[in-house]
Amino acid sequence: MNVLLSRKDTMRLLILTELVKNKDCSQRDIAKKFGLTPQAISEHFKELIAEGFVTVIRKGYYEVTEKGIEWLTKNLMDLYLFSEELTKKLFSRSIVAIACGDIEEGEEVFYWFQDGYIYAKSKKDGNGIALTSANNGEDVLVKATKWFRPPNKGEIVVVKVPDVSEGGSKKVDVEKLRELIKSKPRSLVIAIGVEALVSCRKAGVEPIFFGAKEVCVEAAHQGSGVIVVCTENKLNDLLRKLIDEELEFTIKEFNVS
Repeated sequence: MNVLLSRKDTMRLLILTELVKNKDCSQRDIAKKFGLTPQAISEHFKELIAEGFVTVIRKGYYEVTEKGIEWLTKNLMDLYLFSEELTKKLFSRSIVAIACGDIEEGEEVFYWFQDGYIYAKSKKDGNGIALTSANNGEDVLVKATKWFRPPNKGEIVVVKVPDVSEGGSKKVDVEKLRELIKSKPRSLVIAIGVEALVSCRKAGVEPIFFGAKEVCVEAAHQGSGVIVVCTENKLNDLLRKLIDEELEFTIKEFNVS
């Protein structure tokens, strides 16, 4: 599978494919499509011509030779066999979902991500087959038959709490924190730092505390909304982690005067 391991072979495959698909495309067209400079694409063409994969029709325009077609066919077939095998393995995997409505074994279903969980419901021409029966709200085993849209990353709201030396939970407007949590009933509530934990308890919520940062990252990647109540001296470490994970977030402060 050299074409996936070598940038040179990858570009060769892309260029030859474009020339086969569109005989009227030029070096400039291909360079623009793949975001390359004219100089970079020119070097690729020099190698293709030198190795007998491409011949010049007229200035700036080229044609794939029989040698080039043979190379392209072989590598496309390798890619096809690789992707076909991978697709079969992916589709053969079973998925555990939460049933929305009653589902019968063998029934076509549609399954999707929502709030960090996978749900399934009966639907003709869906993207899976139920391997077990389930009542509404029960766990159901689903075999994938088609692709489905992966989850969007969950919304992260970070609520900053002062350190105890600056007043800690006593400086938090607990009512505003309670309103935020109520406005996002599907979001996980996580506390990082003792001051944050106490603030959540004052707002009437028992948050996830141990392993909170890891839970936040995992939940957001799975599409679940997260409210992170975080003590100020731990905030920079949390934000670095979120940025490293390419997770977007907003920061709020609910301090009393």
